[in-house]
Amino acid sequence: MTSGKPQAAYAPSASPWEQLKQDIKEAAAGFGIDDIGFASADPFVSLKSILENHRKLGYESGFEEPDLDKRVTPALPDAQPASLIAIAVAYPSKMEHKPKQVPGQYRGILARSAWGRDYHQVLRDAMGKLEAFIRERVPDAVMESMVDTGALVDRAVSERAGIGFSAKNCCIISPKWGSWIYLGEMVTNIPFPPDTPVTEDCGDCTMCIDACPTGALVGPGQLNAQRCISFLTQTKGFLEDEVMRKIGNRLYGCDTCQVICPKNKGKNWTHHDYLLPDPEKDKPLLLPILDLSNKEFKEKFGESAAAWRGRKPIQRNAVIALGNFKDTSAVPRLGRVLLEDPRPELRGAAAWSLGRIGGEEALNWLNKGLASEQDEKVIDMMSEAQEKLQPAGSGQPADAEMAADDFSPGLGGEKETVYYSEMISPIGPLTLCATEKGLCLIEFGPFNVKEAVLQKWSRTWCGGGDFVQDDERLAEAKRQLGEYFAGERKTFDVQLDMRGTPFQLQVWSSLADIPYGEIRSYADIANAIGRPKAVRAVGGANNKNPVPLIVPCHRVIGADGSLVGYGGGMEIKRHLLTLENSLPERKGWAD
Repeated sequence: MTSGKPQAAYAPSASPWEQLKQDIKEAAAGFGIDDIGFASADPFVSLKSILENHRKLGYESGFEEPDLDKRVTPALPDAQPASLIAIAVAYPSKMEHKPKQVPGQYRGILARSAWGRDYHQVLRDAMGKLEAFIRERVPDAVMESMVDTGALVDRAVSERAGIGFSAKNCCIISPKWGSWIYLGEMVTNIPFPPDTPVTEDCGDCTMCIDACPTGALVGPGQLNAQRCISFLTQTKGFLEDEVMRKIGNRLYGCDTCQVICPKNKGKNWTHHDYLLPDPEKDKPLLLPILDLSNKEFKEKFGESAAAWRGRKPIQRNAVIALGNFKDTSAVPRLGRVLLEDPRPELRGAAAWSLGRIGGEEALNWLNKGLASEQDEKVIDMMSEAQEKLQPAGSGQPADAEMAADDFSPGLGGEKETVYYSEMISPIGPLTLCATEKGLCLIEFGPFNVKEAVLQKWSRTWCGGGDFVQDDERLAEAKRQLGEYFAGERKTFDVQLDMRGTPFQLQVWSSLADIPYGEIRSYADIANAIGRPKAVRAVGGANNKNPVPLIVPCHRVIGADGSLVGYGGGMEIKRHLLTLENSLPERKGWAD
């Protein structure tokens, strides 16, 4: 089967390649491979439009290969691809020896895909053995293996190669192994005869869609990664209240849509010793996680797939889990995170958890935190937690000068319809909302991504009214924003319907007075509204500005010239200040 170095696909008769294919299938188990399939290397033509729509809707996680052509077009260096090889390795779904439950000792859980040895290494080892087997028989073959991080969509390759069918929960389900499988693929210029795809499907079952904690499965085979708990546990930033509640005690990943699947019933694979769970690592005690140094984290979790994002997400999720358990014994440790941890995301999560746990001790820690905190988002989370715990009639929750009604939550009242429209802008998709009285909200992101946030706002301020798309009603606001982004407009003339507490409305009114091309500090705003001691509370109100861009909260910076926080993200804030030629030449932000 040898020849000179190929520049195109091999072209001998099919029989030698059929024999090699059968030899590979017989040898696969010895490489640690549980299933293997072969497919043509033709482009995935129909997949591209699906991926384009996925991107348009804002459903991507951001971890994917950004070039869609690469995701749908198999390629090889210096050779024409002829075949794809897909492999599957089965992993356990049950922890046979769970840690004993001890009162007051709460544990988190890693998703099954993170149990045992890192599956990236497991698949690479298996693919390496497969490559060596092929190269021994076809020395000049061109092969490129991919594991999770390759350009191709591994589920599409596996489906074409007959490993299983693409399920409504976006997993590949093998008739034999279920969805408890890791997937890898190879592109080669050897023209293997293709296998037949699996014809089985989910039928009428929608159990995975119905069970998804955050509604991230927006339809059969459609996943909004921005809502998926598995994705969110791996992010490093702040999380919303709803997400933190629904994370529960998950430290990494989420298995809900697989556990609920009838196709997985009774399937538990234990034949790979290196994939079996270690109960103390894969269902660890929560409090000790908070004390792990980087070195200790690597020693404990370094061989797990959960370690790839570092310790911050897992420690943040451990803080959240303690709040969801309402573990009163954890309050002192959470208090130290609140005051001492250098990472704002962990301080914010600690504030949220203290608010969930409640009690006088938790409130005392929050009061101490507010006295020294500088990060705008953390201040906001501390204030919200403090509001929940502040005894009725106890007075000023955040600044001694403020009246209690400044922090009273809005009352929904009768249901009001909220009208919305979307627009594409240089800073990404925007969702604009209006009541009958005027523009009331601008959110960074498309409607489907921000829907839960918008519904929460409606419950607070509009009686839980429905959202109705009305492009015409928002056309003028969109036109003026378009002119602003084009550098053709410096002021806005749209009717606003701002809804907030009296203090928030006072702050937002002052923000609206900041001229184009100028910047202010939080202290400047506090002085402008006649409350010079309310700097921290001004930061919290600034962060809750419902109509950014129109009411220019991006023009407020730190007293030292730093950009500090912004609801749309620091890059957007920088973009806006650069557009207005007012970016401060401090803190490394100037061009």
